[in-house]
Amino acid sequence: MIVDDALPPRPGRSLNRRAALAALVIVLITAGAVGAAGLLQLDDLQSAFIKAGGGQNGINLPDITPSEAGKPQTIMILGTDGRLGADAGGGRRSDTIILARLNASKSAITLMSIPRDLKVTIPGYQLQDKINAAFDNGGTNLTLKTVKSLLSQPGEPFKINHVVQVNFTGFRRMVDYLGCTYVDVDRDYFNDVGGPGGYATIDIDPGYQKICGSDALDYVRYRYEDNDLIRGARQQDFIRQLLRQPGVRRRIGFSKRKTLARIAGRYTVTDDQLIESKTALLSLARLGLAVADKPVQQVTFGLGRLEDDGAYLMASDDAIADTVDSFMNPKTVTTETEKEPSAAPPASKPKGKKKSSAEDIPAGLSSVASAGETMAISASRRLDFPFYFPKLGVSTGRYLDETARIYRMKVRRRSYEAYRMVVAVGPPGEYYGIQGMTWRNPPVLAGPHDTVDADGRELLVYYDGKKVRLVAWRTRRGVYYVHNTLARTQSKTRMVAIARSLTRLGS
Repeated sequence: MIVDDALPPRPGRSLNRRAALAALVIVLITAGAVGAAGLLQLDDLQSAFIKAGGGQNGINLPDITPSEAGKPQTIMILGTDGRLGADAGGGRRSDTIILARLNASKSAITLMSIPRDLKVTIPGYQLQDKINAAFDNGGTNLTLKTVKSLLSQPGEPFKINHVVQVNFTGFRRMVDYLGCTYVDVDRDYFNDVGGPGGYATIDIDPGYQKICGSDALDYVRYRYEDNDLIRGARQQDFIRQLLRQPGVRRRIGFSKRKTLARIAGRYTVTDDQLIESKTALLSLARLGLAVADKPVQQVTFGLGRLEDDGAYLMASDDAIADTVDSFMNPKTVTTETEKEPSAAPPASKPKGKKKSSAEDIPAGLSSVASAGETMAISASRRLDFPFYFPKLGVSTGRYLDETARIYRMKVRRRSYEAYRMVVAVGPPGEYYGIQGMTWRNPPVLAGPHDTVDADGRELLVYYDGKKVRLVAWRTRRGVYYVHNTLARTQSKTRMVAIARSLTRLGS
């Protein structure tokens, strides 16, 4: 077959599918740049977006940096509890500030949440305040200025290319339209006391499960008994899991492009450049195509201490600089993996496998066999597949409940059994979990990055950047995994050792 490079390529179905996937990346990460699904029909999509928003989709933001064609872009996403289209704060504060970095030359899309209680200097104001107060005092534009000022380094101004603002209703509707998402919920989320001055009510049990609009919003916004670091990690983890759902991809086919445009137009507003400039829209759309298949990597905001009895979060200049570097230059397992001494020297190292030894207990772990076996005895009477419990656990950990959660999941007319064991490891919001279920190929286990041969058991290892997210193991009847904390605080050595210690009741 002869290809004439001088002729422009004709977009076919494969491009349309990639464009639709890019639309998901853009709509869900930036929640409003709908042009990626319509490289072929930009005018129609732009019109549908503007019409759905009643012509009030754009905000004049002179402090954004115009994007260059083909260059990386940084998008700031604001989640608010107020009506869209109003730029002045008027007593409202931004509930969520997330930055998304799209760079075709890097190994991952990066997401970074800025804690709403972070103490900063707001430009134009003498006193320091929480960063979310910027929206109250000066709307989207002052929030933009504050974030840029916070993250800029001497001689290296931090640039933001686009801004997207989405309200709570928009978030719920988008999640519902996309068919909800399966999420690994780290622990029980419950609060039945709401009202003014309180926290939102919520009731979500732990374990791998499907979450839809209202519950999804409650989950990502949860603050009761949590801190902003964990909350930000939860939001990023939710987006990452949502982006990788096969069901979601089916709902963003090319035929759905106008529906996506209308949903985004109804519930989001963006900087006016993205609305009015076809060049800017096309540039972001093409970048979306280039990064559509890249993994989503969470970047934890580096903080120092709490101040005023925990009312403020503080970050040193060095911590901020390190955070910006991680955001701009992601490192994944393919470029730099976590390096730690193993519990014992490996006897051999077959190609493509990593041997691990069970002779010693890694530092920070201890025996929890007795408590796990007690839970297994109770649960085994209610399950039709084997219950595996860990013999090892984090030394500072404790099971939240005396019994495991036993439940069923319905997936496309099929029913699967499942159980979840939840371990709290000390700091607020730090929980890891042991999951077992008869659904052997859930989205959470798609695309393992590594394998470890643990005494004849092939463990599948999944990374989030340089840190391990979970370690899984399949049997003929089910799948079992150990899921790290939201902040990914447990090392690979510990995660592998806990997974290796999973033991069937009675064996």
